[in-house]
Amino acid sequence: MGKEKQIPRAFFVTSGVGMNFEQANAFDLALCDAGIGECDLVEVSSILPAKAIEIEQSEVTLIPGEITYCVMSRADGKAGEVIGAGIGYGGIGKDKKKGEEQRDFGIICEHHGHYSREYLKEKIREKLYKMADTRDKKIVEKKLEVQSVEVEEEKFGSVVVVLVFVL
Repeated sequence: MGKEKQIPRAFFVTSGVGMNFEQANAFDLALCDAGIGECDLVEVSSILPAKAIEIEQSEVTLIPGEITYCVMSRADGKAGEVIGAGIGYGGIGKDKKKGEEQRDFGIICEHHGHYSREYLKEKIREKLYKMADTRDKKIVEKKLEVQSVEVEEEKFGSVVVVLVFVL
């Protein structure tokens, strides 16, 4: 008998920012700020299952040490630098030529670095449309989540935006 397939039934998007005198601690603080600091995160790529629905993070109870699948956008930096991270996600549908508006499945993309919110939003939109074009599909819905901050004096910073799958 084969192993049962792990297809997420739902997902939520969260974000967090952390600042500390140590870079590793800044990242940990960003994960805690996002509400996923107690999870064992496993990063996956960029497809939303057709039937996965978006839910509120408050609807999920995460158990410390739980293996948690996610798509993460992360940026780290030092004092005075602007750091930003973002995720775009949405449904894609039938062949663009037919113009039908039905979600077949979804796509997820991320972008991060020393960028402003507006720049990140534009790059993520570009990537989403490119991913849909590659699949000869049409985007039928899309959302973006972006964080961008300037790192505090004498500290390191970390910013994360994470799409978390719920099995």
